Amino acid sequence: MEIASVKPKIKADTLSESEVAHNREMLDKWLSGEGSHLGDASPVVNTLQKEAAKRFLAVGLPGKRAEEYKYTNIRAYLNEEFTTGNNTVSFDKKNLEPFLISNEFVSIVVVNGRYLPEYSQVEKLPKEVAVRSLFTALEEGNEIAIKHFNAELGRTSNPLGILNTALASDGIFISVPENFSCPVPIHIINVSVGEGKKLYNPRNFVYIGKEAELTLIESHHSVSKSEKVFTNSVSEFVIESNAKLENYVLQDEQSTFCRNDIRQFAVNKDSLTNNVLITFNGSMVRNDTNVYINGEHAEVHLNGLFVVKENNHTDNHTMMEHRVPNCFSNELYKGIISDNATGVFNGKILVYHDAQKTNAYQSNKNILMGDKATINTKPQLEIYADDVRCTHGTSTGRLNDEALFYMRSRGLNEKLAKNILLQSFAKEVSNTIKNESFRTFIEQKIEENIQ
Repeated sequence: MEIASVKPKIKADTLSESEVAHNREMLDKWLSGEGSHLGDASPVVNTLQKEAAKRFLAVGLPGKRAEEYKYTNIRAYLNEEFTTGNNTVSFDKKNLEPFLISNEFVSIVVVNGRYLPEYSQVEKLPKEVAVRSLFTALEEGNEIAIKHFNAELGRTSNPLGILNTALASDGIFISVPENFSCPVPIHIINVSVGEGKKLYNPRNFVYIGKEAELTLIESHHSVSKSEKVFTNSVSEFVIESNAKLENYVLQDEQSTFCRNDIRQFAVNKDSLTNNVLITFNGSMVRNDTNVYINGEHAEVHLNGLFVVKENNHTDNHTMMEHRVPNCFSNELYKGIISDNATGVFNGKILVYHDAQKTNAYQSNKNILMGDKATINTKPQLEIYADDVRCTHGTSTGRLNDEALFYMRSRGLNEKLAKNILLQSFAKEVSNTIKNESFRTFIEQKIEENIQ
């Protein structure tokens, strides 16, 4: 069966001539900004960026009429006021101290998409594992980087992905060779630094060779409370046959910062992928997590927790594409929404005609902590095979009154009782983090954010 025959696409608005002209005006401004690399990167990148720039004119930023962005109007957050930021901004190393989680990890520091080896701690990095800037890998002719760069994303019509390709300002390249199990977790510390209203477009690529293993931790932080920054990030992953990836992501930026994260996983035969995404804070956070299961007997887990408060907005979109038979996937996303905040979950499982014997499960559970808190949830199944086991479900409610009454009758005050119940609710997600140091760190962050 041809992949293209059922390939889902984000339906862009039908644009008028004036809208296309506006797209050109915005794109020209971003391309002329100090953060644009168009024309000065490798030939591979230059060609793709020129093609993406043309595609962006036809789709533009998604608005209210774009179904996949129904609850997140990107145009309201990213507009002509933003210019592309220079990723060589000054940065004080002391700012890193709160973001260092464990001395057990290899720490890779990335500021506004730029890899800073002089700030990183790579003494424990095995010589077998390649870590460098993505653009450097492409310029050096790295065969893996060239083969897979933009391979899956380029076949989609995701407007923010197209924009990232057109404006990509470097990022991290990690490659683990065949038959090598990386003995230490790698922690990428991503820091966004605000200097005016800036748009950053980091691009990352991670490759796990056949029968290789890696634990990759990514944390996103921000410095400078007064500035508005929009980070439009793309991370591409290729997990080869019999490979294992443990990927944990923390998003914890300030409430003036916006983030759009696109994560693409191409998983192959007999591989195991476990992705855990934890989101706190951020004025607007939009996550597109897309998984393409290309080999039989692959196993994929997507787990997410979003704690949203004040006037913040978090939108989680997932796409699980079962392209081949005999594979397993499981998704669990949980939300805690309070104050005037808004949460969104839209998860889709797509099972191709040839993907018989598929087992796919999806669950979204949410707790609303106030009358003004809002959640929009939409689990979806699209199945073309007839011998499958697929389920999805969602539930939204408030804290259990009977459980609260029971705990208060045992001498706990209301605040402590609520905190214990919320921590218990979140623990189902945090327990999927296998690295003990990071799990302990996350559970402490959860406790801080539900106070």
